[in-house]
Amino acid sequence: MLPTAQELFLNSSQSLTDRSASQDLLEEKFFYSIELSNGTHKRTWAGRLDDVDQALLAVFRKFDVTPKTFLDVAVSSGVSTVSWCDSLRQAGLRPIMTATDLTMTAYLIRLYDWLHVLVDKEGFPLQYDVCGYVWRPRCRIRFYPLGNGALTVLWDVLYRKTVGKYDLIARLKSLGLSPPAVDDPLIKAEIKLVTHRLRDNSDIELLDDDILASTPAHLRRRFEVIRAANILNRGYFSKEQLRAAVMHLRDRLVGEGSFFLVVRTDETATNNGTLFSLNADGTFRAVERIGAGSEIEDIVLSL
Repeated sequence: MLPTAQELFLNSSQSLTDRSASQDLLEEKFFYSIELSNGTHKRTWAGRLDDVDQALLAVFRKFDVTPKTFLDVAVSSGVSTVSWCDSLRQAGLRPIMTATDLTMTAYLIRLYDWLHVLVDKEGFPLQYDVCGYVWRPRCRIRFYPLGNGALTVLWDVLYRKTVGKYDLIARLKSLGLSPPAVDDPLIKAEIKLVTHRLRDNSDIELLDDDILASTPAHLRRRFEVIRAANILNRGYFSKEQLRAAVMHLRDRLVGEGSFFLVVRTDETATNNGTLFSLNADGTFRAVERIGAGSEIEDIVLSL
C-alpha cells in the first residue's frame, strides 16, 4: 500500500518504524506515485549521481578551486542532493548549498475528518487520502472496472466544491509559501515534498523555484557551482525553453570561473553530462564531459 502524506510527513517516526519497509522505501513509493501538474514524477534513487559527484571533485582538484556556494535545481525528492552535499564534505569542502524544485512546497487540505487532499501551491491535487487509503487524482484506466474511476471523480468534486466555497487558491497564495496558522480549519499543514534526509538537514536551504521564470533577486549572482540533473533535456522542453532556462541559471552564477553542470541519466542508468565554466564575457566553455556529454551542450555553448 502507498503511504499517505499525513503518514509520511506528519505522523510520528514511531509509526513508520513499526512497518516492515524502511522510511526510505516508503518515501520512494510515495514520490513515484505523485504526479505533478506538469505530468512528471519526483522519482530518483540513492547513488544515482555518485560518479558525477566524483567527476566534479576531480575537476575542482584539477583547477585547484574550493567553491563554497552550490545550487542544485529540480532536485525531485532530494536524495541525490543529500548525497552530493555529503561527497563535498567528505572531500574537505564546506558547501553552502541550496536545493530548489518547481514543487517543493505542498499543503494538506482537510475537507472532512476522513478526507484530506495534498495540493501544490497552486491548488493542484496531488493525492487524496480517504480514511487513510491513497487515491490518485488521475485514476489508472485498468482500475475503472473496479469502480475506482467513479470514486476518484467523487473525491475531485468534493475538493472542487471546497475550492470554490472557501476561495482556496487565493488563500494558498496569501500564505506566500509560509506555514498556515495552527488553528486553520481548512489548511492543515505545509509540507516540503522532499526526503526526510533533506528536510532534516539544516545546512541545506530549500526553495520553490521555476527555472523558466526570470531569476529572483535573492538568487542572482549567488552561486559558484550550479547542477541541473535530469531536467534540462529535449524531452521536457523546446529549444527556446532550454535557452531561456540556461540564461536564467547563468544569472545565478557569481561570475567568471563559475561552474555549470548539465547531466542526464539515460535508460541504462548511465550518466551523460557536460561541465561548463563561465567566461568573462558571459559565454560558456566546456571543461569536462561525463559519458557522452550533455545533449544540450550546443545550446549552452551558443549563448
